[in-house]
Amino acid sequence: MGIATHSDILRVFPGIQDHAAVEILDMQASVDELEAALVLLTSDAEDVIDIKRREGDQIHRLLNILNQAGIQAAPDRDR
Repeated sequence: MGIATHSDILRVFPGIQDHAAVEILDMQASVDELEAALVLLTSDAEDVIDIKRREGDQIHRLLNILNQAGIQAAPDRDR
């Protein structure tokens, strides 16, 4: 899948702050990476928490941006 657009970011993370969306656009993250970050961000499963700790790639950077922006899952999203 290609690089996520501003619209993709708003769809996955409604209400995201402009500066966080710009940071994600600058990363050239894919929609799949956005979706993966959302799953990791909103999951409390032990194995997922371990993944959060050892990731050193794009998804980890996404998580940092989203955490700093206070982003959580959209209330109407199926998980």
